[in-house]
Amino acid sequence: MSKPRSCAAFVTLLMLAACATPVKKPLVDRFPLRFPLIEAGSLEIEGHIVGQPRAGLDIVCYATQEGYATAVVVPSRSVFWRFKADHSISASIDLAGVATLFRDDGRILYFLGHDGKLIYRMQLDDIVSTPVRVIQAGYVFGTAEGNILALGADGWEHRPSVPGAKVTAGPVLVDGDEGLRGPILFGRSDGLLVAVDTWGKPLWEFWAEGAIQVDPAAAGGHIYFGDSERMFYCLNAATGKVKWRRRLQGAPLHPAVISGGTVVVAASNSVIYLLSARGGSILSWETVPSRVVYELAAAGPLVLVSSASPDVTAFEIKTGKRVGQYAASGPLVAGAVWTPPYIVLFVENGESGRQKIVFLRSR
Repeated sequence: MSKPRSCAAFVTLLMLAACATPVKKPLVDRFPLRFPLIEAGSLEIEGHIVGQPRAGLDIVCYATQEGYATAVVVPSRSVFWRFKADHSISASIDLAGVATLFRDDGRILYFLGHDGKLIYRMQLDDIVSTPVRVIQAGYVFGTAEGNILALGADGWEHRPSVPGAKVTAGPVLVDGDEGLRGPILFGRSDGLLVAVDTWGKPLWEFWAEGAIQVDPAAAGGHIYFGDSERMFYCLNAATGKVKWRRRLQGAPLHPAVISGGTVVVAASNSVIYLLSARGGSILSWETVPSRVVYELAAAGPLVLVSSASPDVTAFEIKTGKRVGQYAASGPLVAGAVWTPPYIVLFVENGESGRQKIVFLRSR
């Protein structure tokens, strides 16, 4: 297991990122999303997007196959910074408070400050099979050998009760009551969902019917996730006990979006399911024109669905009603990102193969 050298500044920054307090949402939405949408501008991309871009504080960060991590200021539609890794990149970028975290194909992990300057880099010896995320002042991830590792000042390793299967989902940190940190969740290709505390101590394990390939989502002390056998589950986050389960007609493709007692699930049968968070009943469902290959994005009371076609469709989470649609100039290469008041799209020119960022807002 790799361990970084002792570095007080590094540990301090990790702690600030892990403990950053989320900004409270206003009681009134200052930037409600309404259709139709108009294009507010665009920006050419140098290279080809890989994974899902992330947004925070009017900044959108993304990685390209060519080995660059880039941050764009959304209101001004300008590049804030660009950082070149040593190797190509195949995994999504991640945000940790004001910092940016990603790894390249040479197994080098990079931790950048808010200005894109390198704070720390580390060579990973293990074959990482999940995103690497900052949790409790350390880097946490799963491996192809089925283990869970945390690298940092107080690093640890957890080996589940049944060894061997690849870790394919997580890490997901569940926030507990009164701001307390709940379990860290990992899913494996053999259907095992593992919960450990922030020091790596095992809390509980749960066996699903099929492989867990999508990150669980958490809300209200419960965990929501699906498996490759089209079963969708709701578990108690503290105990791992099943509250309800429901078989769908397709396997979940992305983490669920949870809002106001509704769980929104994008499934492999090109259907968006709206489930009751309380009992799992199907409240409504909607088909989309093509396979939902990209992550869903919550936009206030709406959810944005980005498919393999050039279309982005918005549904009202409370009712399941389709409230708007936007057709981009070419196929999408990543899921739409919501950073109020803008929807940010990542679009490819079908003829040239060049990609660009398109900024949309309500008319």
